[in-house]
Amino acid sequence: MPQFPRATWLVAATALIFAPAVWGARSPFRWGPDGHRIVAEIALGRLSPAVATETRRLLGGQNISDIASWADEIRRQIPATGRWHYVDIEITDSSYLPARDCKEDACVIAAVAAQMAILSDRSRPDSARASALKFVVHFIGDLHQPLHAGERGDKGGNDVKVTFQGRLTNLHALWDSGILLSLGQTDAEIVRQLTDEIGRRTDISALSRGTVVSWVMESHDIARDVVYRNLPNSLEITPQYVAAARPVIYERLLRGGLRLGAAIERALGGPTR
Repeated sequence: MPQFPRATWLVAATALIFAPAVWGARSPFRWGPDGHRIVAEIALGRLSPAVATETRRLLGGQNISDIASWADEIRRQIPATGRWHYVDIEITDSSYLPARDCKEDACVIAAVAAQMAILSDRSRPDSARASALKFVVHFIGDLHQPLHAGERGDKGGNDVKVTFQGRLTNLHALWDSGILLSLGQTDAEIVRQLTDEIGRRTDISALSRGTVVSWVMESHDIARDVVYRNLPNSLEITPQYVAAARPVIYERLLRGGLRLGAAIERALGGPTR
């Protein structure tokens, strides 16, 4: 498994969007908080009042959307956490095998399990539970980015150089942020759109369930069936590729928010909806 931290799910600072030197590898840079904040805002809207209050107590008055990128911010100080943001499962593999895919428990699946256990344990100090909450908020967002779960020997798409809108980038960065930012919507607009979508759908309860492994394999299969399968041989990203990616990206944000909300409810003892 690669040793370097991977770019954060679906977010980037506008000034850095197309900087090839930064986008060419698994960068130590912390990208902007947009995508993680969207997932956290959706989750926040799903929390019961008691659980929302408890999260703010643990976070010293902050909402979960305020700390959604904290796990990136501390990676320089604690480099070992870099491998907690993803799990590399080859797209030719059809299942998750911990001994192969999460050696030394250094992957997002093991990290979520460990941090959920701390968050759920009321005998732990509030400081430890607050850190665990911050990790959970971030990592559940991360694992819904397809290239944080599936790859084909290319560091989750980081080694695949592509051209998008006339500029050089890589496939992972494209799915982290490039496509989303090219669509021209603000975070608030996306949150409203997805919240409205939640209100119209009848499968929300079912989507909120599942395990971290099943959520990861869902992302893995999207990496196989959409991210790589639709990739043009020329590696020049076409409008058709973006059109196919857009609903997938929005659905990953929606499901990430639903599942994050459900996970926090379980950990802090509130009812699920």
